[in-house]
Amino acid sequence: MEFIGATAASMFANCANELRERDYKYFQCTILDGADPLLFGIAKENHCFQDLHAAKDARKYVLALVPFVFSSAAILVNVVYGAIIIYLWRTNKLSSKHRYAFLLSRTLSTIIALFLFYVILLAWKFGGFEYTSATIFIIIASITLLTLAGTYLAMTWILYVAVVHPLEYRYFVTMSKCWAVIIAIWIISIAFALCTGLLGATLFYPETAPFNCPFDSCQRPFAFVVTCIMATFMITVIAFYMIMLWRMHRRKFDSQFDVSVFHKLGVPLKRYGVCYSRSQRSFKSSNIRAMNRLALNLITFTVGSLPIVVVAIIATTNLRNLASLGTPIRTAPFPHLETQKRSGKYTGI
Repeated sequence: MEFIGATAASMFANCANELRERDYKYFQCTILDGADPLLFGIAKENHCFQDLHAAKDARKYVLALVPFVFSSAAILVNVVYGAIIIYLWRTNKLSSKHRYAFLLSRTLSTIIALFLFYVILLAWKFGGFEYTSATIFIIIASITLLTLAGTYLAMTWILYVAVVHPLEYRYFVTMSKCWAVIIAIWIISIAFALCTGLLGATLFYPETAPFNCPFDSCQRPFAFVVTCIMATFMITVIAFYMIMLWRMHRRKFDSQFDVSVFHKLGVPLKRYGVCYSRSQRSFKSSNIRAMNRLALNLITFTVGSLPIVVVAIIATTNLRNLASLGTPIRTAPFPHLETQKRSGKYTGI
């Protein structure tokens, strides 16, 4: 089909009882020579728009119901997990409060993102997907990406220091410093997300935006800068993970106690052979556990963050096509439909 003007209105002349408000745009369609209009699923004998409306209704309810079920289950799991952490924290049963402080922050970030997802569903259901819901969606994606990345980055550094430099970890890493880092992560993430959401949504819904953001001087430069920042940040975090894994892997095989201390003191090393062997085995065991945990964090972060960055890159490369995504379709009603509306025969849904 091609859009050339109102030349096919007669094909829908008997469809007044099944027409919806958004069906006006199909009156601009013209069927090419030799094509069967029944194949398009728009008009059938005695059933106009039947397949089209069925597909749209199924899409609407599936896109709302399936995410609602999964997000509800995710909220329940995260709330229970957070409650367990708080209980163990209050009863002093946690092995490392520094690590669980960041895990609690990550859990809070996930819960907030899922609750805001409900807001998107409600806004989409009652008001349509417009500037406000698009802004919330971008804010959720940005906050989730940045808080998770910051949390994983801090947890990686804490894990590395605890294994490789235990004395520095004991005296330098304190709870007050951990809380300060967590607060800084949240402040930076929220500020960046608000800026990204308010300006980014103008690209898709410029007519309902509260301010003007021209494409060439505002939208395109902003999208390019944001995409570069997100991609650079993700690459930096992954590179940091890889460097920590490499250094811990080297330490696993190369690290050993400085026996020169014993030689300088004139103490026979074999006298401390049992103690040395046990300490070395304990160190290697903790090092292996730390490496496994670090590798799992790397996989989790990559799987969770990569889709967001990929979507941002694709959106930036197709920016010109996406700029009119939220522009409403302006089609003047056809005379015979306007007559049916005034007479009460047209029932728009």
